[in-house]
Amino acid sequence: MLGLGAPVGGALVAVQDELNTMALREVVRRPEVHGFVGAEVIDEARIAEVVEQSNNALRMFHVHALGVGMLILLVSLVIVNLPLTAPLQRALCVLVSLGAFYPPGWLVLAWLIPYWGLDRLRGPVEWSFFVPFGGAIIVGIWGTVVAWALTRGARRKGRPS
Repeated sequence: MLGLGAPVGGALVAVQDELNTMALREVVRRPEVHGFVGAEVIDEARIAEVVEQSNNALRMFHVHALGVGMLILLVSLVIVNLPLTAPLQRALCVLVSLGAFYPPGWLVLAWLIPYWGLDRLRGPVEWSFFVPFGGAIIVGIWGTVVAWALTRGARRKGRPS
């Protein structure tokens, strides 16, 4: 995730105008998808809004790729250093690592918004990326917190962990 998020940040700086031009071209080609009314004055604002939605989704990919990448790294380090059984460590690491599939949902939105519109994409992207993979990392993080608390409590009481 870190290896994907950082270059996208660079691309957002280096080729921002080209990305906006490409999105604008595709948005204008699809007036029926984006709900244009046919009046240039009104449609200009809607066109700018849709291009900005695509741009924002790409920025969200950048931010989430970096953030989720750091979370995966840090939580995995905690997991492998807890006195847990190997199968439990593996299960928690898998759950946390599945979170890597969360940020690409933003990339899919950025790419497809100019073609299909945000309203049409919201449900499928949420249920294909955000809910299952965001849910997996959340469960993995909470599982790690619970495991840490239990092993810490066992050590405090003098029991072997």
